[in-house]
Amino acid sequence: MDWLPPLTALRAFEAVGRFGVAGAARELNVTRAAILHQIRVLEADLGVILFIRSNRGLTLSLKGQEYLAQVASSFDALHESSRRLKHPESGRHLVLDSVVSFATDFIVPRLHRFYSANPDVILEIKALNKWYGPIEFERTGANVAIRGAGMAGEFPGLWAEKLAHEIHFPVCSPTLLEGPDAILEPADLVKHPLLDATVAPEGWRDWIAAATEQGADLSALSLEDARRFDLFNMSMTAAIHGVGVDLGRSPLVDHWMQQGLLVAPFDLAVTSKRSYWLICREEFAERPEFKAFRAWLFDELDALGRDFRPAT
Repeated sequence: MDWLPPLTALRAFEAVGRFGVAGAARELNVTRAAILHQIRVLEADLGVILFIRSNRGLTLSLKGQEYLAQVASSFDALHESSRRLKHPESGRHLVLDSVVSFATDFIVPRLHRFYSANPDVILEIKALNKWYGPIEFERTGANVAIRGAGMAGEFPGLWAEKLAHEIHFPVCSPTLLEGPDAILEPADLVKHPLLDATVAPEGWRDWIAAATEQGADLSALSLEDARRFDLFNMSMTAAIHGVGVDLGRSPLVDHWMQQGLLVAPFDLAVTSKRSYWLICREEFAERPEFKAFRAWLFDELDALGRDFRPAT
């Protein structure tokens, strides 16, 4: 058999990469000293420094980061193969690490259709609160990610495909289209508070600029007094309850519009410069459960009837 490093040392290395020394000791139910010993054994066996030592503890070296990704991928494959052999009835397991907005407002409301079409796939969803974020499959335990980015080159060494640009337009509760303060034209937005999701790199200013270019007089409209939220879901929920007018972000907002909880008072929409990307390791892109998930995502996006993937 070809040479391999000790399996115990590899398990310790992979656990330290995900959880640190203390976390690895807890996961493997051994002492910190035992973990550190296994790291030294592995480094001696490989002849490579995997961790940089400092007063703050261990930090992965560049070679350590590269090796961790390969080791974690190998353990994932071994775990999945063993699980499927031992429990063939449990189906295929797909772990998604997604920005929270896309998971909460696009995937989860439609998840029943995914399971109806793919009853043998088990989808586990982990939510990342930031629009941006590194892809750390070895730390999160995920094998698929959804992130916001400008171009595929932001994910070196990984398979990445553009899912959708966001399309932005004002949305509000249907109740705001009635009464003396009804929103009938863009200038009427001044009658109600604007709701702003501060996590977004783009937003109200882009739509206001586009409306102004089309002749709308929005000189009295100001974002200074907008009611601000960290997450898209919070601003949309506030809009549903009549707190103000939110900047709807399709495909996130469409489910709530289909439910009649939000309406778009105007036809004008602007397309974001950034987009959502579907990402995985190259080898995982060939897995049947990933292909099923990818196909389902695009079917759901296409069903909304919007151009989420413009050429520019």
